[in-house]
Amino acid sequence: AWVENGFLYVAIVFEREVQPIQPSEYRLVIDVNSWRNGIVWALIRGGKIVAQGRERPRLGLINELYERVAKLERKYGRMKRMGLHKSIEGRKMWREIKRLRRRLFAIIRSHAQWVVHRLVRKALKRRALVIIDDMIEESRRGLLEEGLSSGLVKLYLANLRRFVKLLANQLEWYGIPYEFRRLPSTICPVCGHELRQLPDRIMVCKHCGFKTNRDLVPIQWAVKVATVVNLY
Repeated sequence: AWVENGFLYVAIVFEREVQPIQPSEYRLVIDVNSWRNGIVWALIRGGKIVAQGRERPRLGLINELYERVAKLERKYGRMKRMGLHKSIEGRKMWREIKRLRRRLFAIIRSHAQWVVHRLVRKALKRRALVIIDDMIEESRRGLLEEGLSSGLVKLYLANLRRFVKLLANQLEWYGIPYEFRRLPSTICPVCGHELRQLPDRIMVCKHCGFKTNRDLVPIQWAVKVATVVNLY
């Protein structure tokens, strides 16, 4: 059990014996990024991408709610410095701040659960081996380098570790094989040289000309790994 945002959550764990699924030639690669950049996935077969996507919550709504919270917090802070935070208006404002915070985290938590459900269904349908690239700390550094506020960074990283844990638990529940694997996002998957980042998270290799979005570089590495495995 744990307390989060004033609510008590109780985790109930169920166990069952399940026959592991014999993986097919499909590979489902999942690159875990911040919610700002989304959870990037690709379904690979025979060294080729047959489907791919990016899952992220409604960023416009999240940013709008966050700005409302930040504005109220600044106003509440001024009231607190003047000793007015315990007034009727101050108490009302604090309740509104907490309500908006709960809504923000509920939106992200609900989306994380929906993404897990969708990805597990994909893996189950194709009997795919799931490869998870979990680089949450790297995502945190990237957000800080963008100059975002600590509050917004915390929001974009909210529930990511729980997302990964829930994903692993669901895969185990259905007997879907999975593994965690480091897939570089700053090394060229074609020639192995270091990539240079351009605006809008575009990565380019000056040696071979490779160019793609930073979040798709790990997917290309997964394609390369799958191709090598198929050769042997």
